[in-house]
Amino acid sequence: MTDSTQRPDPAPDDTAADRSETPDEEPITVLLVEPNPGCAELFAAFAARADGRFRVNAVERLPDALDAVAAGVERGDEWVAVDCVVAEHRLQQGSGVELAARLRERGDDVPVVFHTTCPSDDAEAAAFEAGADAYFEKGAGRGRYVALLDRVRSLVEERGVRDRRPRSEVAARPDALGRTGAALRSEE
Repeated sequence: MTDSTQRPDPAPDDTAADRSETPDEEPITVLLVEPNPGCAELFAAFAARADGRFRVNAVERLPDALDAVAAGVERGDEWVAVDCVVAEHRLQQGSGVELAARLRERGDDVPVVFHTTCPSDDAEAAAFEAGADAYFEKGAGRGRYVALLDRVRSLVEERGVRDRRPRSEVAARPDALGRTGAALRSEE
């Protein structure tokens, strides 16, 4: 596992993995871009247990990820902004590198973290060149999830608090996901 700060993989421990949400902390909306439903389910379950702040929405395909970052994701009866993207390298209809590059090309500064089965130095270098903020190799160790989620949390906090107010101007035409009149707000 590596990320842009080259921190070592922390040892697994129950105290780090069992954090709970405090009343003054806002939820963190994570868009997981993962073509394997089993891996997506495992990530979401671990994130929920590790920190009550994490809200994970999963998509399998690159176009769905681009749309979700642009339009937000459904949370109950409202739409919220994506705070961080966690992506596999190999995606349906594209790659994580292509996702990061396209997000950066259109000006999205949402953090992008790779959680992947592609441990090569070339794949990692391509991810960082495309605009990734961190790169983690998948593995069975609990410490890997703790490190990844700690990095996601710190990246979201580094980006600062965005405007949490619902957007007052809601387009009358369908948005990127085909919805009309959907408001977007950040839960960061």
